[in-house]
Amino acid sequence: MKLADGIVFQVDEVEKEFTLAISTRFEIDEIQAFVLLRSFLYNEGLSNNGGSTAKGVVDELIAAITPFYYSERLFVLRVLIPLFRAHENTGDSIHDVATKCLPEITRDGRQFVDDLITEYVYKTEMDIPEVLRVDPRVASRWAKQNMKEQLVMLEVLFWTVWGYVPCDGPLVIRIFETAYNTNLGSSQKNATLLLDDEGNQLQQDSAALWIVVTVEVLELEKVAEDGGVELSATPSDTTFYLSSPDSLRRIHEIVTSNLSSQHACTHLAWAFVLSRLTSKAGQIKEIPQSYRAFLDSLHPHYNRSKEREPSHVLMARAAFSPEVGLFNLLLTLLTTSPLFVTSIAWKTGSTVTDPNAIAFRSVLKGQNGLLSRNAY
Repeated sequence: MKLADGIVFQVDEVEKEFTLAISTRFEIDEIQAFVLLRSFLYNEGLSNNGGSTAKGVVDELIAAITPFYYSERLFVLRVLIPLFRAHENTGDSIHDVATKCLPEITRDGRQFVDDLITEYVYKTEMDIPEVLRVDPRVASRWAKQNMKEQLVMLEVLFWTVWGYVPCDGPLVIRIFETAYNTNLGSSQKNATLLLDDEGNQLQQDSAALWIVVTVEVLELEKVAEDGGVELSATPSDTTFYLSSPDSLRRIHEIVTSNLSSQHACTHLAWAFVLSRLTSKAGQIKEIPQSYRAFLDSLHPHYNRSKEREPSHVLMARAAFSPEVGLFNLLLTLLTTSPLFVTSIAWKTGSTVTDPNAIAFRSVLKGQNGLLSRNAY
């Protein structure tokens, strides 16, 4: 057997039997199965009584290697997180490594995000492999593992858009469409296998990450800066979503299509963006034609009744209404979610890679701070 780095191994009959069994069970390439086997034996080893039960040594190996395999799948994704973080921090000890390696790993950052989201959606719609359906416990374990991988993919997505990939219009639309179409990750093909405490926790963590991601890509701090909002037919920064009126229109359609409590943070964040756009429009002498239709739609009273209020005021009022429960959502996120509370993450055995990360907290706290300083 020749590996990707050119090293050749002579595989004996026992290794061959194990490798083929692993390949069949996990539906992975035989060479990958062989590497997995050797990695497992090096890191974990086999129990002293291997093969002593009626199930046989191969079945015992599969049972023993499954947790290791599932863990490795998560760490393949997790290895990217410190690289993205270090890339944005020149003082990080691995900043130079990240600067060198990320372009080699991702090639095209924008395409990497597209591929990541595509794979995420695919996982939400995956069927349980046929070989695992005969045992309900095994099937449930697979469904939870699938959900865990989705969760870590959302973490990778967050750190990618944190600074590595510009948030242009099509990217923000793709993220919002996925967040809303999957109901913040709760729309799962195998939802019936996620009804216990662990499954519920995974779905709650997924929703929390989606909330943070959808708020982050709106780049509220940049929008709030002097000169952060530019309404121009020839914008200086075409990689910023505000430079595309068509993208603004589509984002607005997505956000206003659903005001359930779990979308309250994103709803309010978008209302803030609209307020800044409206303010900017009132300061310039002539609004570019490409923006006029969208901005007019935000001020119904211009064409109808002077009693009507701008869209951002109505949206903010709706988000703050008791029925929506914005403050309850924020309280729950900041006090009971593993994403923001390390002790809760330990207690629940959360899959979140880095609980209570400063970046996670800064997104929500930054949002609250901007809104409090720019009251409607």
